[in-house]
Amino acid sequence: MPMDTLSSTQDKYYPQNNLSMNYKSYLKGNSLLLLANLLLFFHSNATHRIGGSIQADTTWNSVMYISLIGNLDQMNSMSKQMIIDISDINKDQFSFSTDYLPKENHLYRLHLSKKGDPPASLIIGGKDENHIFFIANSESDIYFNCKRSETLFGNVNIENSPQSRLLNEINSMLAYQDTASLYDSSLKRELLQNAMDEKLRQFADTCSYPLVALYALYKSNFESHIETNPGYYIHFLKKWEKERSPYFNEFRKKVSIKKTTNYYPLLFGILGLLIGVLLMGIISRQMKTPSKNILQELTIQERNIFALLQKGKSNKEISEELNISLSTVKSHINSIFSKLSIKSRKEVLDI
Repeated sequence: MPMDTLSSTQDKYYPQNNLSMNYKSYLKGNSLLLLANLLLFFHSNATHRIGGSIQADTTWNSVMYISLIGNLDQMNSMSKQMIIDISDINKDQFSFSTDYLPKENHLYRLHLSKKGDPPASLIIGGKDENHIFFIANSESDIYFNCKRSETLFGNVNIENSPQSRLLNEINSMLAYQDTASLYDSSLKRELLQNAMDEKLRQFADTCSYPLVALYALYKSNFESHIETNPGYYIHFLKKWEKERSPYFNEFRKKVSIKKTTNYYPLLFGILGLLIGVLLMGIISRQMKTPSKNILQELTIQERNIFALLQKGKSNKEISEELNISLSTVKSHINSIFSKLSIKSRKEVLDI
């Protein structure tokens, strides 16, 4: 008997076989769907965390602190009020929940303290530097893999936070320059600093992360460059005009102050130009107006004729008004021209 015939015969006489198979498929499908829903539920309710591994020697306390940096001017500041959470370091591991953090990106700092030092201890530079900065929000999942090096955070791989990686690349670059130029002349250090400032401005101009771009700009000594290149900073703020973080709001205030101050040289320049034009006009008019000493060289009749010449009177009109002959008028005019060193009536009108 053919196999298809046998199968159809079995289905005909044993329908319960099909029912059993359908039921098992139904259960299997529902189980997979239930498992998928459970995984989705647990994933959606998972706690976001900031954690990592660090190998600190026995001179350090086994506690990691996290601080909120509310202002970019507070990068090198430390107080108890800035510390928002602590985590014990167990088997080189530490962990913080991020659920209570603001939804928007903010700047934070991880640090340890030396045994015998208070928790709010900040060591800047050197082998005992004890902190690292990062950017996070309430949904961040960041892992700091701190490998053994001369400093606590000297060789760290920051996972799931490209912004934080860029932030620390900037810091590493600045620290390297400070060390490399330690024994250079003051002029060379100044040139290196100017080159670094320009590099940071170029980075800030192309960076797609607003807070990282702003951080780079802060590190470029921006306050000393605003007056010489205000257009750059106006363009930068225009690019990030929708950013309303406290960091950008504070930066806008500083740029606004500098922009207002920058108008004073322009205003003084315009005022000086106006005064110069006014003085030139006064001097020019005085030069065109004959002095009393020059007019005193003219006789009374010549002064009368000079006044009529300035009014544009002709020789005939002057003759009729002063009741003198035309020849006398011409004689007086020649005398006036000679005494005033002029050659035509036009020059009389210009005086």
